[in-house]
Amino acid sequence: MNILLVGINAKYVHTNIAIRYLHQKIKDMTDVKSEIYEPSINNHLDEIITEVYRKKPEVVGFSCYIWNISMVLKICQSLKQILPNTAIILGGPEVSYEGKEFFNQHPYIDYIIKGEGEENFPKIVGQLEAGFKAFKIDGILTQEHDGGYYAGANVTDLPFPYDGEDMRSYKNKLLYYEASRGCPFNCSYCLSSTHKQVKLLPIDRIKKELKQLAQTDGTIKFVDRTFNCKNSRTIEILEFIKELNTNSTFHLEVTAHLLSKEVLKILSTMPKNRVQLEIGVQSTNPKTIKEINRTTDFNILSEKVKSINDMQNIHQHLDLIAGLPYEDLNSFQKSFDDVINLKPHKLQLGFLKMLKGSKVKKEAEKHGYKYNKFPPYEILENNYMSYSDISYLKDIEEVVETYYNSHKFDYTLAYILGKYSSKFKFFEELHSFVAEKGLLNKNLSHDNKFAILLEFGQQKFDSVVLEELLIFDYLQHKRTHSLPSFFRQQNKLKEKVFEFLKEEKHIAAHLPNLVGKRPTEIYKKIMVEKFDYNPVHCKKETVYILFDYTEKTGLFEQPAIHLIQL
Repeated sequence: MNILLVGINAKYVHTNIAIRYLHQKIKDMTDVKSEIYEPSINNHLDEIITEVYRKKPEVVGFSCYIWNISMVLKICQSLKQILPNTAIILGGPEVSYEGKEFFNQHPYIDYIIKGEGEENFPKIVGQLEAGFKAFKIDGILTQEHDGGYYAGANVTDLPFPYDGEDMRSYKNKLLYYEASRGCPFNCSYCLSSTHKQVKLLPIDRIKKELKQLAQTDGTIKFVDRTFNCKNSRTIEILEFIKELNTNSTFHLEVTAHLLSKEVLKILSTMPKNRVQLEIGVQSTNPKTIKEINRTTDFNILSEKVKSINDMQNIHQHLDLIAGLPYEDLNSFQKSFDDVINLKPHKLQLGFLKMLKGSKVKKEAEKHGYKYNKFPPYEILENNYMSYSDISYLKDIEEVVETYYNSHKFDYTLAYILGKYSSKFKFFEELHSFVAEKGLLNKNLSHDNKFAILLEFGQQKFDSVVLEELLIFDYLQHKRTHSLPSFFRQQNKLKEKVFEFLKEEKHIAAHLPNLVGKRPTEIYKKIMVEKFDYNPVHCKKETVYILFDYTEKTGLFEQPAIHLIQL
């Protein structure tokens, strides 16, 4: 029997852990051949349909999420016409809460796995291989059977999803990994709240598997909803990650107020960018926090976030959700300011999704929720925010993503945001400026983004300081001997720079990795610019700054900079 497992990922760089679990569970079954196929939502429908058809599977399984379910159903509808004898199975969070009426809407689907599928998928395959098409298995929804209740797999019986794969082939990919299932918390907007029990993989097994994954030198993202739910276990895993000989980055979702002193101490000794932390704040409105069943202590969270920022070796990503109960636009503005004042490396502004099976969806009438009835089921409005408010915040999100989260304007924004008591107010003003120019939601070039911020800022701030900071930011991301025309005239320093590069003592002091190179070779790898405002020490003075593009520093791999005398 030929089986094809399809995971349509949100991006090309992603991997699908779910279909790998299923592949591992059936790969040793007699007379069963299993294969994985991973396109992304950016592939054309016809391309995916054609690829599945060419493989002529007897069974095809799709992993279903909010980002791919619409695409999956279209594909399945076509596949059933050209491969009528192929059994089509759906699984994943987007179909786990469906009932028998689903088959009336989508008669081309044969089976649905409700919840965890590692134990049940082999059972379906066994039944089909034996020639049975009608059967009753707890957790399997069919035309005749409602699926019943299935408790889920014992995590100790789960296979290593990447077993037998060449880890080096995933160098530029994002690999998902789980060391636990379930969540100790009960957040009303999250599907993990429906799984009360937290199931933990054995530590020895985790270490063995992480060592294999670390060979990728890529990003390993733990899908654990609360990585630090058990302190002793967290310490042991982090200690192991710290000692790995790898360039991989491990992305962990943590509850910040639970981070112990011992965990913080280990984090402080991590190699730079070995760990990324994702921290869900969601809101700082106490009434909202209580209504969504969170237990966040924002004061403690703030202390922990600031402590980690001071370490300067770990990227922190903080989340807010717009559209939560009791949070109107003014309340959200306060939540935004509270979080951005912690100076996260990324502020993710998300919008509430009314997920199937979630408590917030079941209580939609209580808060007057109106939302899209199609994936990703995003909120339209509620009793606290109008559709206009939500749309407005989506525009603000674009400005935040462009100017704050990109880290292309760090020095300029540090200066500008220091002028505002409400940081949200700045993004509102910049949004209005961009909107008035008709540039909102446009695909702006790198240079255009700098030009917009320059024009906006010149109306409000010291124009010399602003421009010098913007040029400094610009040169940190683009080596050029010809600044764009919207900046002040670039200083003619070529002759002076060559004289500087002829002195071996200067190369040894500032560019040790280029010792022995000819000045003409070095000149191609650096940039020197004269500034009438010192962006490094934040004061008005004339300085010459050398940008070394061969050496990257900081969390965001920016060129090394040196103040020099010409």
